[in-house]
Amino acid sequence: MTKHDLPDTTRFWPFAGGDLCDIGKNGGFVEVPLAPPGPDEVIARVDAACVCSSDIKVIRMGAAHPLFSERDLAKEPAVLGHEMALTVVAVGENWQGRYRPGDRLGLQPAITVAGRRHTIGMDLPGGFAQHIRLDARTLGGDEPYVFPVPDQPSAATIAMLEPYSCVEAAYRPNCRTEFKPDGRLLLVTGEGGDAVALDIAMPAKEATLVAADQAAVAWAAPAASVEHHPTLDRLLADTKGPGFDDIILRGRVRPELITALLDRLDRGGLLVLAGAQEQVLVAVDAARIHYHALSLLGTEGPGLADAFRPERCRFELKARGIALILGAGGAMGRIHLHRALEMADGPATILATSRKPARRQALEEDFGELARRNGRRLVILYDAEVPATVRELAPGGCDDVVVVAPDVGLIETGAGYLAPGGMLVLFSGMPFGKPCRLPLWRIGSDGVRFTGSSGSAVADQLAVLDRVMAGRLDLAGNLQAVGGLGALPDALEAVAEGRLSGKIAIYPGRLDLPLTPLGELRRDGSTGWSRDDEACLAAG
Repeated sequence: MTKHDLPDTTRFWPFAGGDLCDIGKNGGFVEVPLAPPGPDEVIARVDAACVCSSDIKVIRMGAAHPLFSERDLAKEPAVLGHEMALTVVAVGENWQGRYRPGDRLGLQPAITVAGRRHTIGMDLPGGFAQHIRLDARTLGGDEPYVFPVPDQPSAATIAMLEPYSCVEAAYRPNCRTEFKPDGRLLLVTGEGGDAVALDIAMPAKEATLVAADQAAVAWAAPAASVEHHPTLDRLLADTKGPGFDDIILRGRVRPELITALLDRLDRGGLLVLAGAQEQVLVAVDAARIHYHALSLLGTEGPGLADAFRPERCRFELKARGIALILGAGGAMGRIHLHRALEMADGPATILATSRKPARRQALEEDFGELARRNGRRLVILYDAEVPATVRELAPGGCDDVVVVAPDVGLIETGAGYLAPGGMLVLFSGMPFGKPCRLPLWRIGSDGVRFTGSSGSAVADQLAVLDRVMAGRLDLAGNLQAVGGLGALPDALEAVAEGRLSGKIAIYPGRLDLPLTPLGELRRDGSTGWSRDDEACLAAG
């Protein structure tokens, strides 16, 4: 084992359940002995940890959170914090040569081990601590959940890679845009469906046909097994029947049946609406779009292949288009806005809403100059101002609508602002079982997209880091305040109460630094946040 600044003790904030007021009620953070790493462990110093609204959600749910279902928090407190920047201080013998003291690391907190999902900062100890102990679950494999980072970016910037990567993932291919090879496929021929040519080779291993015409029977013939149902009602009556990887609705199908079929679509599934559909709203469980990565494509063209044209499968914001971000004043909404403003070929006009006056003011103060510098038009609105503004600035509708709030009405309203070919991005954290009424017929008639995502991967963090290093994205533009380890309760309360919607960086190496807005540290009026600033902070 190699030692590198490994102290005898470490400090952390325990979470034993309760609400925000219970954080630190027994005297604040605790100090415990810090044992050297075991053979399969690496100990890293937490240089900075950012507060996330998910931390507030975990605290409020407490023992009711699914990740704590098998844990007595009173006996085994958790250490929260999943956005962090690390420096290796000690390496166990099995990791010698791969990790070295002094290595700077970023971390992807959502990990999967033997098919089971874990989250560092929730069910595994997190970053609201001076040190973190990592093992093979995080360090090992061909694609570990830690990654090296350059020396230049500030620790706060590295910690912010994680929330920015979640937004990045919303605009990277995050669901399927082709049929699953050797999957299970359902083909429903509705009214007028026999006019839609099946001009794609049968991809599935198992095919189920409902009301099949002769062309559908011939198309399904190469599948290893083919099952027939005379009516869709008969199929749906079998509530214990298997789910499907792909569902093709060929022709008109009643809206309530489309809703029922979406429930039979497996995680990661694809629904294709082929042919003209009824122009009525369809109830959709919006949570399934972003948590289960459902894909929705369609066409009114003469053949099925038209649904898969590239312009019908886009994920990125439209270059030089008009974007509407509903809920831009919150922590994640600010990141969507920041990313759009810094894109090399992003939207020319961005309409950003916030219901709270203080957040509207913060958006203008933090991003107004950036918009002007990058030649973008930024219009900050209350929700009630959106209809008139869209009529004035986007009479044909918005090219992209991003919903960053768990609000059924806001999602439905946002869908109504889509221009032909537009994209609705759900980044709303909707609970399951809350249906939204969406104009799914427009997927085929107008080429609109309904998409969403949840979480991120190391690749998403690296994509953000690449832009940071290229000077195309300054994450410090979204940093609003800093504090030492003792300031964590104040930081959590500030986020929970909405007093600060930008990011807050906690520096565990500093114990006594109160929660301090950057403006009070940068009295010269300069902006940004660098490693030099952090060095001054560490020096007191």
